[in-house]
Amino acid sequence: MDPIKKDLMSTIIGPDWDKQNPATEQDIQSLEAAFGAIPEDYKALLLQSNGSSLRGKKTPFIIYSVSEVLALFREKDLYKFIPQSLVFGGDGGGTIYCFDLRPGKEQAVFFIREEDAGYEPNAYNYVVFNGTTLTDTIQRIVNNEKLN
Repeated sequence: MDPIKKDLMSTIIGPDWDKQNPATEQDIQSLEAAFGAIPEDYKALLLQSNGSSLRGKKTPFIIYSVSEVLALFREKDLYKFIPQSLVFGGDGGGTIYCFDLRPGKEQAVFFIREEDAGYEPNAYNYVVFNGTTLTDTIQRIVNNEKLN
């Protein structure tokens, strides 16, 4: 198992993880066609579970399936205010989880409230959490840190 996948899986696997069927390589290619390069740990997670959630934590964590991510992307309304991002999940209560795909941002995870993302000309000004990698963000959630 490659180190990225091993690190991520050792972090997330447990009784609080609601695992789904894995995404296919074609699913991953569809995401890459829409967004360009996507984070390696995100790919590794999708290939284990195409959408999932972590229950019972201070920060609820829902990861959308590839079809949900692409449906949001096709809507375009959300993306006009947070361009060069990839919305990959949320907390089920109005906060959305994104990767920052702008040059120099290293595909970092950020959280933003949906009402700010959908109506503000530069929604990046309203980010409520800036993280590093998906693996690091999941580790912080598993450790029961409240992130938003």
